[in-house]
Amino acid sequence: MSVKVIKDYYIKKKAKLMKDFDLILPILQQIFVKKLSDEKINELFNLMKQEYEDLIPEIPYIGGKKNFFTNYLIGGASVLAIIHILEKEGFTLWDIGEFFYNLSDINNKFRKKIMEDTGKDPSQYPFEKEYMDYMKAITEISHKREYPENWVADYVEGDDETFEWGFNVYECGIYKFFKKYNAEKYVPLICLSDFSEANIFGFGFSRTQTLSNGAPLCDHRYIKNVETPRAWPPDNIKEFKIKL
Repeated sequence: MSVKVIKDYYIKKKAKLMKDFDLILPILQQIFVKKLSDEKINELFNLMKQEYEDLIPEIPYIGGKKNFFTNYLIGGASVLAIIHILEKEGFTLWDIGEFFYNLSDINNKFRKKIMEDTGKDPSQYPFEKEYMDYMKAITEISHKREYPENWVADYVEGDDETFEWGFNVYECGIYKFFKKYNAEKYVPLICLSDFSEANIFGFGFSRTQTLSNGAPLCDHRYIKNVETPRAWPPDNIKEFKIKL
């Protein structure tokens, strides 16, 4: 069965996407201000915004708002735009990894506060039945392979001992998109943001392998009542194989 592909999906949303990108800049500012002048920061921001605007038409359509992973792909494009400029500015692989882990920490602290302000417990959100059922449905749909640039994953039931639930990812949209731009070496650094979320939210998360590190799959596992370590630097993170 053929599926509808909306070729100008992201172009029509460009104004909203650019506005959302602007919301990232104050977070970047908190990191840059320690090392760069205000003038240099503004210069980099203008370059990043132009880079992202140029990337927007290139984001592959994978089902639009009906697909949970679309927002991940949009986020990946914004990250790639930032990386392109940092790379041109001479930032090393280590610099970029540290930069994005700090960015993840700041963003996750903000997300945690929002949850807490609305009465939610951030440490329990991955274990809510509604969320788990939703993820199960998404992984089932992914096996239809309706869009070649989409994710493909299996939901994994918990074993009642070592983890509550998880999922195995066999195809990753972020990795595919970055590879198109010969930027796949940065994906293992971006993957570490999952550890940042778990560490700050207060739930257990483990992963021993990822596609971006050369494995055949990513084995995400969620665990109750376990503290997830901070993953930067990633010296003791089993999945991490690249040399910084």
